[in-house]
Amino acid sequence: MPAAPIPSDENIRLAALRDLDLLDQEGDQELNRITALAACVLDVPICLVSLVDEERLWFAAHHGSDGNQWPRELSFCSHVVHGKKAIMAHDLRLDDRFADNDLVVRRLPPMRFYAGVPLVFGEDQVVGTLCVMDQRPRHDFDERKLQQLIRFSEIVHDQIRLRQERLQVQQAHTLFSSGPVGTVVWDARMQSHPTYLSDNLHDIIGKRLSDELRHEQPYLDIVHPDDQEAMRSSLSSHHQGYLPQLEISYRLRPSPRGTRWVHQVNKADYNEAGELQRVRSYLFDLTRQKQLESSIEATKERLYLALESARIGTWDVNNQTQELLINARAASMMGYREDEVEHNNQSWLDLVHPHDRVNIDRAAADYRNPAMDVVALEYRIRHKRGHYVWVQSHGRTVEREDNGRPRRIVGTLIDITESKQQESLRNRQRQLLNLLNQAQTSFLLNRNVQDACEALFEPLLRISESAFGFIGIVQHDERGQPYLNVPTISDLDWRNQGKHRPGHHERKPDGMQFHQLDNLFGHVITHNTIVLTNEPDTHHASQGTPNGHPPLRNFLGMPIRFDNKVLGMIALGNRPDGFDEQMVQLLEPLVVTLGTLFHARDQEVARVNAEQELLRLATRDALTGLANRRHFFDIAETSLVQTRRYGTPMTVALLDLDHFKHINDTHGHAAGDAVLNAFSDILRASLRDTDTPARVGGEEFAVLLTNTPLNEALIALERIRHTLDETPIHVGGRPIYATVSIGAVQWTANHLDVDGMLAHADAALYAAKRHGRNRVQLYHAELIQMEATATPALRAANDAA
Repeated sequence: MPAAPIPSDENIRLAALRDLDLLDQEGDQELNRITALAACVLDVPICLVSLVDEERLWFAAHHGSDGNQWPRELSFCSHVVHGKKAIMAHDLRLDDRFADNDLVVRRLPPMRFYAGVPLVFGEDQVVGTLCVMDQRPRHDFDERKLQQLIRFSEIVHDQIRLRQERLQVQQAHTLFSSGPVGTVVWDARMQSHPTYLSDNLHDIIGKRLSDELRHEQPYLDIVHPDDQEAMRSSLSSHHQGYLPQLEISYRLRPSPRGTRWVHQVNKADYNEAGELQRVRSYLFDLTRQKQLESSIEATKERLYLALESARIGTWDVNNQTQELLINARAASMMGYREDEVEHNNQSWLDLVHPHDRVNIDRAAADYRNPAMDVVALEYRIRHKRGHYVWVQSHGRTVEREDNGRPRRIVGTLIDITESKQQESLRNRQRQLLNLLNQAQTSFLLNRNVQDACEALFEPLLRISESAFGFIGIVQHDERGQPYLNVPTISDLDWRNQGKHRPGHHERKPDGMQFHQLDNLFGHVITHNTIVLTNEPDTHHASQGTPNGHPPLRNFLGMPIRFDNKVLGMIALGNRPDGFDEQMVQLLEPLVVTLGTLFHARDQEVARVNAEQELLRLATRDALTGLANRRHFFDIAETSLVQTRRYGTPMTVALLDLDHFKHINDTHGHAAGDAVLNAFSDILRASLRDTDTPARVGGEEFAVLLTNTPLNEALIALERIRHTLDETPIHVGGRPIYATVSIGAVQWTANHLDVDGMLAHADAALYAAKRHGRNRVQLYHAELIQMEATATPALRAANDAA
């Protein structure tokens, strides 16, 4: 039977399969119940949820069948995956695709009926099937039953999707259980009680209100009465139409300490049919920002009334002469004294930010409109130190020419830089929240920290307004010394051109490595501290920059920690307005999230290493590192199954070091161990990677040679014997010579199991000992009779040798 062709999009299909996280998992109870129900309804003995992996068929659920996997090349389901459509074979013997399949001709009882429908996930990728089978032909399985099977497959699809969503929600809850962003989750019914409250919610809304929610208090009860309707409307909006995201700011119920504000970002999850599944709400504490906004608003009102009489922060321009008069307050907004400002309107306009000139021109047109009383606008103007400040201007035309054109305009100025910065901060916080979602989604999908860093990097530079930077991960060399591995770094000319500063960095396929940490960014790692400097050259840890690197005008380095242990760092440089504590506070949630991701990565690596070490201890001989007896038997049993199925040649040999007891008695057990290790090295050097050498006893070894004709197997065994015979083993400056006797047996159809082959190999080994040792003896039937006639004394002598 030809195996089903591999689909052209196999790699994409396998990626979609692994995204489901069902391979090598214990059977899902819900899926098992579905397969049992389908088997009952369709009157079939066997029903499987099969997932077609690269080399196997894994049963995510099964009814009526033992085991949880089959080889892919034997599976009927591979044809469904390739064809991407249902298959129904009423009698497998009559179907050219399956007539000579082992499950049809060799399995007991043999399969006679198969029907399977595809399970489609990802971008139209068939990852497996829901299939039914029977040991008798089923011509009664008609189109109606096939449609029932298709409907059951839809239920299986929905159950797998539900399981996947449940895992993602659980992982997201774990990721957002700490930090400055609180999380509240509502189910699709939008009842008054959330289904999930993050552990850190008390930091956002206060302990008292958080405790009320955890004691089943309706959420709207903790919202300010005047904002309850807006809050209720924001949640119901996700029901009324497809609305993936919505933001709202509202007050919480007043307390003796005042009113607390929160900013809430709703993320709605919809299924493939567009039906709402849940709403995830992320909460920021907006109290300080609202207090500042309220303070600014009150200040505006007081200033406006004061400026009507005291003319604080005023300007006066004559359009005919272009003379401009400003008072000390207005001049100080730009860092000047009143006598330092040129009293010329054009000089003032030259200081306006180029992007805001269009607003100035629009205001000039408004001044020409007699119906306009007060003209208000906001624009940026250059400060004495070179940066820009935001000002809000209110002006009124007080004199007009005969043609109605404004001759003289007076107005006031208010510095609104802080308000604009807060607005910019909110925008960056919103972008940062998207970054946090992006980082967790990338990591949860593929468990790759480097991919998550790559996804974060360019948006991070934009949010921080930095010219360049990097995200680094702390690792340790073989001496335990920390160094910085940088998988994500700005693409600077000095890196592309290959300029190299000795000891400063080295390139690796998986990133750059910085081993020298006695510098500015290394100080972040070695001292577990934030480094913020707008004059890097004056910082005590600064060592300059590599040749060809752009000048470093300012620098921000933040350690990425978990449980106060440094796991990495973020480095940013050359922000136009320099770095400040506000930027540190802005980036803190991102750093906390990365710390969680890095820790999760370290835990995953530790788990994999521990599993590999346990596997090594369970399968390897502690002294020689060869396979142990149990592992050898496992490999040999598997190989014997393949040999019996396909008739490929297979040889098993037992090898026993001659007079090993004499070596131990004469030279000591340390010398005996050295001989065992030397012989193990000879085995590795003399055999192919596909062969299996093992230590199965004290001085007894075994070798499995698969897919090897008898003459080639004997040549390999003779090479082992000859190499040991000609190789002195030096222990403590003295040479020790050792030889080995080898008994070999080639598989025949009479060998039903590995024990039988080893018994014949042992008989051949006995014959090799009896005929003088240091030789290779192939098993033949007469050896059993010769061994049976050997005297007990001779047999004991051979055993002692």
